[in-house]
Amino acid sequence: MNRIVTLIGKEWADVFHNRYVITLIIILPLIMTGLPILTLGLGLNADMISGMSSKVPPQIMQREPYASMSEDEAMQVFLGQQFNLFFMILPLAIPMTIATYSIVGEKRDRSLEPLLATPISTVELLAAKSLAAAGPGLVTVWGAGMLYTLAIRFMLPGQVVRDAILSPAFYLMILLITPLLTILATTIGLMVSSRVNDPRTAEQMGLIVLLPILGLLFAQIAGVITFDISVALLVAGVLAVADVILLQFAARLFSRETILTRWK
Repeated sequence: MNRIVTLIGKEWADVFHNRYVITLIIILPLIMTGLPILTLGLGLNADMISGMSSKVPPQIMQREPYASMSEDEAMQVFLGQQFNLFFMILPLAIPMTIATYSIVGEKRDRSLEPLLATPISTVELLAAKSLAAAGPGLVTVWGAGMLYTLAIRFMLPGQVVRDAILSPAFYLMILLITPLLTILATTIGLMVSSRVNDPRTAEQMGLIVLLPILGLLFAQIAGVITFDISVALLVAGVLAVADVILLQFAARLFSRETILTRWK
């Protein structure tokens, strides 16, 4: 454990000197949190939401809790539920960026050979890199989620609207789905970046995993689905299976010989 902690400190010292990574960690959560808060907050004081209820898909209006809401309340909840899904982007983008820059940095600096000459095992090496990438991502997501939750609780006056936006599915997403997404992003980031030498290329290839999240968002906007507790559990189950498969594949992929011969 001491070796892992030491290596995590080294990883953070290297990665957090990169301006791009620092900018992403700061700017992306501000956008993903500030945009929903600003939009929903201004909707209380201006006619930004009134008259827009026709954009809520009719099939959505027939479901609970929309059926018992006014038009303005339904529009607020509809917007809020779309914004909720933004929190599934953060645990993908940030850990993957850190993981890719960490590995590519090792490859560019030729620092892997001296590191592997130490008593550290391959498992310890990959565990440290994974935790170094996952930690800031989870802290950022949970911090942004806490800020978003407090803002919704204090800014929106209707208890029905607040409870519909901050539903059990939202808390399940924050507490369970985001860690699973972080594991997914970190594992894919490690695997992809081990095969390329440019961090931007690795990041762009890895962010293909955003496509299912965008598909989920568009399906909810179109009224095909509603991100309720059943959908959240289904997503969590799929992610858990995907994480197990990818972790097993990564364990086979990252042998000590593979790192020495291909991470160059």
